Amino acid sequence: MLRVALGAALLLLGCQGGQKAPAGEPALLASPQREAAAAPTAPPEPEPEPDGAGGSPTATLGTIYVQELGEPLPKGDLELIRQSLAYFFPNPVKVLPPRELPKAAYYPPRQRYRAEKLLDALSTQTPEDAQVVVGLTTVDISTTKGEYEDWGILGLATVSGRECVISRFRAARGAQNAAHTSQRLAKTVVHEIGHTLGLPHCPEAGCLMEDGKGSVLTTDHELDFCAACRSLVGAKVLTAKGPLPWEPPAHLP
Repeated sequence: MLRVALGAALLLLGCQGGQKAPAGEPALLASPQREAAAAPTAPPEPEPEPDGAGGSPTATLGTIYVQELGEPLPKGDLELIRQSLAYFFPNPVKVLPPRELPKAAYYPPRQRYRAEKLLDALSTQTPEDAQVVVGLTTVDISTTKGEYEDWGILGLATVSGRECVISRFRAARGAQNAAHTSQRLAKTVVHEIGHTLGLPHCPEAGCLMEDGKGSVLTTDHELDFCAACRSLVGAKVLTAKGPLPWEPPAHLP
């Protein structure tokens, strides 16, 4: 599903449920799922490695800002997100003071918030030095998808843009424990930032940019950026070193 907004196309992630599906959004089927249309822009050209060892950041890289919207996330979620950002991206990371959820984004018929309006609100206060602002919220979010006016989602990003928003609400559905939720959430943050870097969904199983194909379970087996995705973004993603942030997987015995 494509939607033009903020001067760029929005790429949908984490769909689940429709406006008036015959059975609503059944609890057993309402775990967070992911679906997205093909990327509307060509993949970015590979960038040259920066001088020096270890893929150090270049002068052109901006800051990754983390912005909580509404009720604060559990500390464990934020800590794993910060660890994951440091593992994959050379950018400096800053956590902004929490902001209230914008009233204009609330959708009373379904008692949740419209994701595209949350992106609009984030864009009004995006710092000039930002590469991306990651909006995090505990509430359920949704957007329009095809014939469905209000479709529940896990996250939404501005492709090749500077804002994304992710909901913990659907990451927690069906999770085995709190750590499992944190890992799903952190992987989704990395995935969404990949979209803001211009990466489309990837056909390789296990790549963090893999299309969820309608199931949050895809998130559980995602591990790392594949070689092809890494080559597309060059120095904007660090070389993997040491255990991944989600090892061991929290959902496995």
